[in-house]
Amino acid sequence: MRLNFHFLITTFLFLTVFTPLAKAQNLGVYPTTLDFRLSGGQSEAQVINLSNGSASKVQFRIYLNDWVRDSTGGHIYFEPASLGRSCAKWMTIDKNFVELQPGESTQLTAQMLVPSTPEATAEMKWAMLFIETVEENVSRNDKNAQATVKNLIRVGVHVYQTPPNVTEKGIKVLDLKPNPEIANAYDLVCKNTGDVMIECKAHLELAAANGEQTKLDFIEFPMFPEQVRLVTFELPKNLPEGKYSALGILDAGEDLSLEAIESNIEVKPMPKENSK
Repeated sequence: MRLNFHFLITTFLFLTVFTPLAKAQNLGVYPTTLDFRLSGGQSEAQVINLSNGSASKVQFRIYLNDWVRDSTGGHIYFEPASLGRSCAKWMTIDKNFVELQPGESTQLTAQMLVPSTPEATAEMKWAMLFIETVEENVSRNDKNAQATVKNLIRVGVHVYQTPPNVTEKGIKVLDLKPNPEIANAYDLVCKNTGDVMIECKAHLELAAANGEQTKLDFIEFPMFPEQVRLVTFELPKNLPEGKYSALGILDAGEDLSLEAIESNIEVKPMPKENSK
């Protein structure tokens, strides 16, 4: 089932950050990717540095989740160890709660132990380690105590486990089609046909009947094994109306040949906004 947070009583600000060095509200987390490459039966520990650069005491909750990327690159979260590609059940974190005074820092140790089974090393697996700041205010009366938990920010640390025997790379362009929701936009439909995660970039080249060419900027994105990704290109607003020959190109680096697809597209007049 998809993850939810019904245990929260009050949400103050909830922000998920994914950056090489996450710094938000003076929270420092580094690194934000743990890349394991273990064989069956192997174990490895990696360290996450956590710091509080604010002027106030900060409390952190640390936990694991499963996750996937949807067709547009958005993250969808699930309960830990609920997906077939999850490595969350192999992870242990030395702390699940941390309190840091202003200017204080600490380290978290994340350890992975891969089972000694062929199934454990047959494919790439992944999880997400969340470091979430919480603030707890407790008010008491004669009968009970009531806590209000405010989520301020959370930082997602990507956890990847790629067995050394899993190396095959492959990409394919499946289609170039109009985006159903955005006028004069087209979706390049790509698929990772290999066994490992790949970093890709794609672009669109247009040729008008008079020979004039237009090249759209590259869009960079990762793809998990077996993932299908829609890369949306919005055509320039100053592009003259008419028919064009479009070439969609997918590039996954030097190890793989370029993938491309050609299609005829039409730039139509933009819909006029209703005026009152």
